[in-house]
Amino acid sequence: MPSSQRDFAADSGAPIAWGVFGRALSQLGGTRYGLLLFGAACQCATIAITWPLWLVRQMPPHLPTFDLPQISFGWMLIASLAWVAVRPRSGMAVHWGVLIVAAIFDQFRLQPQFFSIALLMTACVWEPGHRIARWSLVSTWVWAGVHKLLSPDWFGYASHWLVERSGLDADATYMSFALIVAVVELAVGVLAIFRPRWAAPAGAAMHVGIALTISPLLVNWNESVLPWNFSVAVIGSWVLLTTKDWYPTEGWEKLVCVAGLIAPVGFYGGLLDHGFSGVLYSASIPQGLITTKSGALPVEGWGDLHVPFPKERRTIRIYFEQVAVPGDKLHLADPRPWLSDAFYVLDSLHRAKEIDRDAFFDGLPPGSFELLAVGESDDGQGGTRPEVSGVGVDSRRSLFELRKAGVRMVRREEGQPIFAVEFTPENYDPSLLDHVVRLPNLMQIQLAGTDVQDRDLSKLSRLRLLTGIGLDRTAITDEGISHLKGLPFLQQIECEGTKVTSEAIGRAIKDPYDAFE
Repeated sequence: MPSSQRDFAADSGAPIAWGVFGRALSQLGGTRYGLLLFGAACQCATIAITWPLWLVRQMPPHLPTFDLPQISFGWMLIASLAWVAVRPRSGMAVHWGVLIVAAIFDQFRLQPQFFSIALLMTACVWEPGHRIARWSLVSTWVWAGVHKLLSPDWFGYASHWLVERSGLDADATYMSFALIVAVVELAVGVLAIFRPRWAAPAGAAMHVGIALTISPLLVNWNESVLPWNFSVAVIGSWVLLTTKDWYPTEGWEKLVCVAGLIAPVGFYGGLLDHGFSGVLYSASIPQGLITTKSGALPVEGWGDLHVPFPKERRTIRIYFEQVAVPGDKLHLADPRPWLSDAFYVLDSLHRAKEIDRDAFFDGLPPGSFELLAVGESDDGQGGTRPEVSGVGVDSRRSLFELRKAGVRMVRREEGQPIFAVEFTPENYDPSLLDHVVRLPNLMQIQLAGTDVQDRDLSKLSRLRLLTGIGLDRTAITDEGISHLKGLPFLQQIECEGTKVTSEAIGRAIKDPYDAFE
């Protein structure tokens, strides 16, 4: 046996056991085998928590990579883990195979905790797996910190929600909490590069802290990652403590190191899934909202599956094609600066057809179709049923910033989008209008008595559904009103106490029926 393999297999004081597990124990040694079994137990617990995810189901629908008949993978995964306990090397190969094939059959299973635990188990079996696991931890921690430092969502509603749900004073502490978490994650990742032995206890403490935070003791959220956090705290610490050199020496290891540290940049261009880019709770991920003739349906996960929806542009689009009917629309909102929002309508072949923003908002509002006669020719002249007007995604970042500033926002019903906002002289800030335009369903905005200026109204030109604006007692002139001329549904401009002329109002106001001609 080569010396490197002897070093890997050796374990001080490891007994040679008899029975079905004897070969595995003698091959790996007591420490490695014990850690492997701990990882297998964590994987079993995660599978048990998410059991419906691995079975054939109707809703939420499967998100297959290809058009494949669905089969259940739950017991296959459990059997492969039992195989790991008896024959670690071949068992790990089988477990990886089942895990990957299951994800191909349903991309809902592209949850990073399953693959990370499998990699930590691999570290206990193969020396190359040990090195890859080390650089995977480095990449995860470094990018978890970097993504958070670059994410205005993390320094906004995401960290505020976590602190608030923990029962603390979120308004007073969420910013410091957000900064501390991001810096600690980044620091542990850097330590894992240059001083892996120092990073071991720090990483263990960090993941135990995360597990306690999301446990029922505090936040009580996303229980499917609890076993993963414990596996990282235990097996990940061992990986770092047994790392000999910080600098990769093998050629393949250098490639793994470079790929692990560079590939997550692809997240910002939509080239790498956020779950495999270290995007942990930073919240800057795509959102989807489907508009049907009866209402709006957000694209979400959880439920019986106990996992979040794997929100990627492709998976949201596939979900839309699975659950929608022809004529339904999808707004795919993406907060990443390198990517823009996308708008789709489902065609007669159940394919998502990309359309522009104006076409997305064309049509009759959801809920108005029950007033029409049932059938495909509801215009009385043999024409087709009118299309539905899409409902856009309200930016969570903008909702948070406007709420924090004290801006009043109005919904018609709970769960409905914001349709009106009201500023006061005390809370008006021109920069907040940048957030107002990210509420695409807005129909009314009140700015009476504020310091709004003519140039500020240019920001509102994207509010296509705006029907009324209040500008009483402001410094607005005809120049400001000219920025509103392109709004197709604008019907009311309140401008008492301003220098706005009736001619300017006449040029901006639209006949409510013109937009449908």
